[in-house]
Amino acid sequence: MSEDLVQRYSEHKSASGAYPAVSAPVDLDALLYGSEQFLEQRLEALTPAEQARLFRQVRGLFHQQEARFACMLDISTALGTTHNRDEFIELLMSKITQMMNAERSTLFLVDPRTGDLWSKVTQGMVNTEITLKAGQGVAGWVAQSGKSINIRDAYLDARFDPNVDVKTGFRTHSMVCQPLRNLDGATIGVVQVLNSASGNFSDEDENLLSAIASQAAVAIENSTLYLSMLEKNAELLEIKDKLEHKIAELDLLFDIQRELSRPSDLDSLVKSITRKTLKLINGQCSALTLIEGANQRVYVLTDKGSQIGRWHFYTRLLADNDTIALRVIESGEPYVCQDANCKLVPGPTSEASGMEIHNMIAVPLFDEGKCIGALEVFNLVLPEVSDGGAFGFTDDDVKVLSLIAQQIASTVASRSRRDAEEKENRLASIGQMISGVLHDFKTPFAVISGYVQLMAETDEKTTRQQFASNTVNQFKQLNQMTRELLMFARGDTNILLRKVFVHRFMDEVAELLEKELGDRSVKLEIALKYRGEARLDTVKMKRAILNLARNAADAMPDGGVFRIGTELDGDDQLVFSFGDTGIGIPTAIYDSLFESFVTEGKPQGTGLGLAVVKKIVDDHAGTITFESSLGKGTTFFIRIPYKS
Repeated sequence: MSEDLVQRYSEHKSASGAYPAVSAPVDLDALLYGSEQFLEQRLEALTPAEQARLFRQVRGLFHQQEARFACMLDISTALGTTHNRDEFIELLMSKITQMMNAERSTLFLVDPRTGDLWSKVTQGMVNTEITLKAGQGVAGWVAQSGKSINIRDAYLDARFDPNVDVKTGFRTHSMVCQPLRNLDGATIGVVQVLNSASGNFSDEDENLLSAIASQAAVAIENSTLYLSMLEKNAELLEIKDKLEHKIAELDLLFDIQRELSRPSDLDSLVKSITRKTLKLINGQCSALTLIEGANQRVYVLTDKGSQIGRWHFYTRLLADNDTIALRVIESGEPYVCQDANCKLVPGPTSEASGMEIHNMIAVPLFDEGKCIGALEVFNLVLPEVSDGGAFGFTDDDVKVLSLIAQQIASTVASRSRRDAEEKENRLASIGQMISGVLHDFKTPFAVISGYVQLMAETDEKTTRQQFASNTVNQFKQLNQMTRELLMFARGDTNILLRKVFVHRFMDEVAELLEKELGDRSVKLEIALKYRGEARLDTVKMKRAILNLARNAADAMPDGGVFRIGTELDGDDQLVFSFGDTGIGIPTAIYDSLFESFVTEGKPQGTGLGLAVVKKIVDDHAGTITFESSLGKGTTFFIRIPYKS
């Protein structure tokens, strides 16, 4: 009735000329007044029953428009307050179904890579996803063409795909579809409304859905950009965390390399490095296993977790033939265990330590292609994940631990070789010196023998006591010589001092240098102002003098003179002087001359010669200085105590 009334009102106005020409100005007041008169005339012409029915229809239209306005208000509010795309889409589809007075609505999103459609939200369905190829079904056609469509009977339209109804168990009668376009005009999705409660969807419904779709497209696009920004931020945070972890790894490797370069005993070195390793990898216990003959020497550091006595370090010798470390050493491959099987293979820890092994990682130590040990970390200390499981060691942990093991291996191996070389040299020095020591023993033995004979020949008590005191003094001297020899043999001291006559010692030096310098056209001159006794390590002092002679020869490529002199300075200083007629020393390296690897003008030089000389002089509790003049030569002065 109302639509007929409105239609007749339009026809009446057209016939009566109430609608003015487009170019003529419109008098709104007159138009409204004329409309009121027309409506009053028409209402008066209706029967009371027709008026009541008209009012019910108008009231229904009003309530419908009021409900639609409320839904639009909810959608507008959600546009500005809801950042969660899924929540917004759920609300949107619910309100569309309500506004369109439909049975079900579906939102399809377009995959930008393939162009396929997949159902983001399908009302009335649980865990059922509808996927359509571009152009497939009504929604596919809308997405491909970019046009809206209003179908009164779906099964009479060739574009409808009945397989969707078969898959979902739903019966489609009428439908209206609208494309969702972004700001660039590209189709990003399709909204599809099914089965109008009034039978068919009107043009007004189609226009309403078009208005909602345009706003929904903007909201979905903004939400997509927002989610993308969140993902990028999460990626940046993850990259930041990884970068910080890598920096920590580099700092640790640098600290370890610095520790390895410092002179310290192996126990202190291992304790420091394993502590840094545990902090980086977040482990509870770390162990370094080194092959020691037929056994395994194990250094263990455990984090007790308390502030007092937190770190527990110990070392012991294992004879087990079936440890994890030994397996890694034999295979030469890393070993990672993340479950209870870690308990089945014995290792450096025991039940007595009170630590139960849950996971572990072990890597081999290689030196010159040979596996010399293994580095292990036990029990990763990290918070549990949400599913109740625990994090395990990763490939990055294997790589970091392998780098640390490589640094440790090279240092441990070089120290072992150096210790073996020093032991060999020490034994050789003892062998070379034994004859000299036995010679030194002859004097006190002869004195002791003489005093004992004199004691046997005299009866005077005072004289006998004097002879006895002198004999005791000789035994003390023998005891001191024996202690010095034993200290050198044990490694408690780096030098073996013995009494020598300087002139005899210099005869041996001259014999050593004649061939070394003669082949290089350097003349040797020796002037001894002091020729008496001194206490020297003759082997090491010869080495120091040989290094000085070689440096002098290098400074005189065309030949020259190398002069050696001795004299006393005060009551207890023996001064050796070593001069050449070479090119002199540049002033730029004066301050660092005795440091390792300092050299100038010698392509084949190692820069170690003078550092070795200074070490030998320091071991003798002496000092070394020099005077040099460019183009004239250099003289070194070694001062050492000659009596004690």
